[in-house]
Amino acid sequence: MHEDIELAIDSPDGIIDCRLEPQMNAADELFFNATILFPNMVNGINRSEIFCYDLVADNAGNFFFEDPGNEMHPKIKKLERQISAAISDALK
Repeated sequence: MHEDIELAIDSPDGIIDCRLEPQMNAADELFFNATILFPNMVNGINRSEIFCYDLVADNAGNFFFEDPGNEMHPKIKKLERQISAAISDALK
């Protein structure tokens, strides 16, 4: 089994922390559960927003957020390319 991937992404709002945990679905296909801590200042105190989504691979081996059934916040959708690249690098 693959190991967890820890990722820190610089953004204008601060450092975005990501933890990507490898999982196997019923068809023995690899996907990653992403826990994303997005910086959020409230009254001068950093209270990160927590987002959890699954990333699945397409036929080309690129990872993308699985449709969560409701709208994904655009600031999280923007991270998809960077997170996919980090997974690809870790799998090499």
